[in-house]
Amino acid sequence: MASICAVCEKSSEVGGRIYNCDSCRRPLHADCIGLTATEIKALDLRQRVLKLFCLDCEKGLACLPEVLCKLNNLTDTVNKIDKFIFGNEDSTASLFKSEIVNEINDRVLRKNNVIFYNAKESDSELPEERKNFDLKIVMKSLSKICTVSETDIVKVLRLGKIKSDGKPRPIKIIFNDHGLALKILKGKHKCEKPYAINGDLTLQQRDQLKALREELDILNKDEELKTIKFINGSPKIVNKRDYEKGKENENVKKDQLKNRRKN
Repeated sequence: MASICAVCEKSSEVGGRIYNCDSCRRPLHADCIGLTATEIKALDLRQRVLKLFCLDCEKGLACLPEVLCKLNNLTDTVNKIDKFIFGNEDSTASLFKSEIVNEINDRVLRKNNVIFYNAKESDSELPEERKNFDLKIVMKSLSKICTVSETDIVKVLRLGKIKSDGKPRPIKIIFNDHGLALKILKGKHKCEKPYAINGDLTLQQRDQLKALREELDILNKDEELKTIKFINGSPKIVNKRDYEKGKENENVKKDQLKNRRKN
């Protein structure tokens, strides 16, 4: 089976020689990441020393010292909180600790899922036909975002009971890979209307998002200057202009890094 390049999303049969990132293992065309003839020769050695990283992993490596520093600071803070709260653990502290653990476990269970909205429901009474009907709609819509095959999907299922008002129930899509679920969520703006895609949030996350939306309505009462964006997996209220400018700068840096590799 031909590998699909993570950059151009074309197979090795179309775009030429494929190499895998030494960190995330994603396949990459040599031309798409600007490998030179010397670099290709070095990568083809049986006992090679040269390491190959995609743009995302290369950017991650550059940030590693800062991340390690923040992680150490965070570890110290968590240890202080743990000592403060659970040093003399009573029933209230024990319950609080249990709630934290349950929330973390719930988020882990949902990390490979996305929720698909506004998809018409099948009129069939046969479960298998309804499932195939939903899968067909899902596959067609997801193809607008990135390359997805049916083998990437573990399960699709409707959430909740059939509504009397005829409004379609959301579809939960369970992927076998967290990276693919993230890719779908990052590209959800490409989803064709009337469909919409969101993450599979826990009850605590939904309550947090609801509170942020209420706060946003108050802040944007006179002029719509702020919006909600997910940053490192958490929803935050940000200034629209600052966020858009930051994204533009990030894209410029990515292009510069890619051009440096080509040169």
